Amino acid sequence: MNILENSKNYNSVTIFIEIHAKDGQEEVARKVFTTTIATTEKPGLLSYEIFEDSSDKGTLYSIQEWENVEAFQAHMSAAKSGLKEATEMLRDMPRISILNQIGRSAL
Repeated sequence: MNILENSKNYNSVTIFIEIHAKDGQEEVARKVFTTTIATTEKPGLLSYEIFEDSSDKGTLYSIQEWENVEAFQAHMSAAKSGLKEATEMLRDMPRISILNQIGRSAL
């Protein structure tokens, strides 16, 4: 069963992406990851944040909020054409998780 198919009932959806650069490719992965998210049009993307693990350089994370899971699915379908090129500097395929919010601070 596809993880994206399980989430079709949600409105706004939060996506967590984790990538691991190959040794010696950390700077390239960082540049590709940040530039791709910031410069390409993504209909339905409401916000994103990008982080790097402070104890494991080359491990990058993105937390993205999308209007709905369909917008994210459409983005992923469109991105498949450049996936091989975009992942050549990675140790493995990106880990993508769809998150369901179960709590929130009252601040």
